[in-house]
Amino acid sequence: MPAIDERQIDTLLKGVQIPPCPAILNQLSREMEHEAVSLPRVSRLINQDVALAAGVLKIANSPLFGGRQVGSVNEALSLLGLKNVFNLVINQLVRNIQAAGERPPAMARFWDSAAYTATVCAMLAAQLPGTSRETAYSFGLFRDCGMPLLMQKYADYKDVLKRANATEGLRYTQVEDAAYGTNHAVVGYLFARQWGLSDVICQAILSHHDFVSLDHEAGLPDETCTLIALNLLAERIVNLFLRVNDEAEWLKGKHAACTFFGLAEQDLDDIVDDALVRLEQARAAKAA
Repeated sequence: MPAIDERQIDTLLKGVQIPPCPAILNQLSREMEHEAVSLPRVSRLINQDVALAAGVLKIANSPLFGGRQVGSVNEALSLLGLKNVFNLVINQLVRNIQAAGERPPAMARFWDSAAYTATVCAMLAAQLPGTSRETAYSFGLFRDCGMPLLMQKYADYKDVLKRANATEGLRYTQVEDAAYGTNHAVVGYLFARQWGLSDVICQAILSHHDFVSLDHEAGLPDETCTLIALNLLAERIVNLFLRVNDEAEWLKGKHAACTFFGLAEQDLDDIVDDALVRLEQARAAKAA
């Protein structure tokens, strides 16, 4: 099971700068800690940043949320719920910050994949036990958030990712470690921790390419293992949906995921097929 030595954080980051948590996210987090959350107050906080509010509404109106037309932050809160809107805020804030680097990468495909993976993780959490839809969504969104930061720092990072996808016998992150002395799971873990995500999500981000961690004897909390297994399924579904020819991680981890959930491989294939049908239906409804 991967672990972080707190004394080695600067060494592990290798000069990668973790963006500070925005003030508005801290304000929203404090508001959500109240026993009686004020939805008007939450709406006002989000609407203070016009670009943020617009970004939240754009995602809320996407096929990922059923293609329903949401006209305002107030309406999004009513239709989608506070936790879902909070996750959309995080989504947009991460996009804004990571797109504003000195050498912003072309990230449209990355964010499409991240948004779909987060939504599919939440969809799967309703079918398989072990975590909530909201936690699954947050993890799905953040699990690769270290990649854009490494892409901004290293001009050849895309080439290393291609090599990691094609390398058998090693974990994805081991290929990154060999190239840079760090990897996107470590950077993502530190990013998520600085932004105040739960320990369960942070540990899942750190370990999401380490499928040995799905063994109950490995010592990870069950919910963290659930997130790692859900992510493996979600990535398989999203790759098929977006016509991405990449099944290396699926082949490395599917047996461990079957064992963890106590399901046969055919059961997982059936879940994948069902999710693909639902995604296609959502896309068709949006296009109609």
